[in-house]
Amino acid sequence: MKIDLKIRRYNPSSKQGREPYYQAYSVNASEGMTVLEAMLEIVGTQDPTLSFRRSCRSSICGSCAVKVNGFTKLACSTQIIPEHQKTGEMVIEPIANHTVLKDLIVDFDPFWKKMDKVKPYLIPPESQTEEVAITQENAAAIDDAQKCIMCGSCNSECNALEIEKKYLGPAALAKAWRFVGDVREEGGRGRLGRLSDDHGIWDCVRCVHCVEYCPKGVEPLTAIERLRARALEENIRDNHGAKHVDAMVESVKKVGRLDEAAMTFKTLGLLRSLGMIPMGLKMEMHGKMPHPHLFPQIKKIGEVRAIYKEIEGRKKTSKKSRKVKRRKTD
Repeated sequence: MKIDLKIRRYNPSSKQGREPYYQAYSVNASEGMTVLEAMLEIVGTQDPTLSFRRSCRSSICGSCAVKVNGFTKLACSTQIIPEHQKTGEMVIEPIANHTVLKDLIVDFDPFWKKMDKVKPYLIPPESQTEEVAITQENAAAIDDAQKCIMCGSCNSECNALEIEKKYLGPAALAKAWRFVGDVREEGGRGRLGRLSDDHGIWDCVRCVHCVEYCPKGVEPLTAIERLRARALEENIRDNHGAKHVDAMVESVKKVGRLDEAAMTFKTLGLLRSLGMIPMGLKMEMHGKMPHPHLFPQIKKIGEVRAIYKEIEGRKKTSKKSRKVKRRKTD
């Protein structure tokens, strides 16, 4: 089956100019042929200048992530024929949210620097003299985070990273949870404090793309939510993310609804909230400004408060249980 591939090309040293362009190639696709195999065939028989990364061909190394028809996938595990049948075309591009160096090769240096920022290693107690046993339950809590192959697919699809390049990103934060969630970790609170700073765990907008496009089932969003919960349990609240959560909980416990106008002041503080006045005026002009007096306390507010009381009780029990999970081996 003959299939045309349109591949995005870019060569900063080209005499033709530095603007990216698309180049068409044709391959005879057989059943099971992958995008990587097609690109290798192109390099071997049509155009040896086409540049891309690859290594294991087994979805293990994470080197070959590219965009296929607009979505990030591993080239070595993505078959051409099924993808072509979905849209009738095959467009191959470099992953997003990374600077393109040449063709499908992107700069991973910022990726590794962010990974280094989360200190991707265990920080054990200084006084520890005996090993700590890891139960199946302990291992299950961090098992998904250990599956990461550093392919960058989650970062490529991350909406928050698209807007804020300083954001640590889902890959680094998933790696952070792998160690924060480890029962042998003793540097958890300090680590959580750093992760709660600007461009850390509270920058995530929960678009769920990192979960949807991860080829290994790491679920970075779950890791980020666990980091947020653990940070709140450790009372790390001197940041806008935690203040926003506290304001939301306070509002719902008080009246059973969200007082969105008040949440802005409680989250950002008075001075920073003043900077939101122009937006507030535009919202008011378009009938989008929430008015607290329109949302009185709900009738069964007692039931809402009872739910919160039960949740808070469970959180205390969970925190106590983690403290006793560290036990010495026989």
